[in-house]
Amino acid sequence: MRTEGNRYIGGGKILFTPLKKDGTLGDEFEIGECQSGELSFNVEKKDAFSKDRVIKQLVEQVVTNIDATFKFTTQKLNTENLVLAKMGVKEEITYDIGDTLPDGTVATKAGTYTKIKMAENPIQNGQIRFIGDEDGASKPVLVLYSVALAPSSGFNYFSDEFATLEFEAAVLKTDDGYGDEYWMEVGE
Repeated sequence: MRTEGNRYIGGGKILFTPLKKDGTLGDEFEIGECQSGELSFNVEKKDAFSKDRVIKQLVEQVVTNIDATFKFTTQKLNTENLVLAKMGVKEEITYDIGDTLPDGTVATKAGTYTKIKMAENPIQNGQIRFIGDEDGASKPVLVLYSVALAPSSGFNYFSDEFATLEFEAAVLKTDDGYGDEYWMEVGE
């Protein structure tokens, strides 16, 4: 939320739209319960200096590389987020009475469960959209046109705290640029 005094306290939601194998966008879904979300740019430059005097003086600077990264953390362990965190693909498994289940028990009724085949999709390409909360005078909306998303930390199965999933996305340049940011009056 951006306050009347032009200060910002962050909050909002992050949405991800995966890129399908045919190059079209899939269904957008909300990551949910994000604890952090940060866009950062890295700018590499080359400097030219004059040594006409004892004191070296900068006379020109040229940008040679720009890259951007979007990092976020969530504590929402829904299927879509777990698939992203495990770099996997989702498969629905149907079982019948008497089948042995993954935990070693025998099914007493028919049903289905979700299986994540890990490391089948190490980088998930797609789009990210951040929509700021509506508690202040205005809210940010960030649209990143093309990202390469991957998990940036492991998953602790033995934890005394709520588990989190951490992700890092390289923001890729498209013909339209890296993305756009909007500051909208609340209610627009």
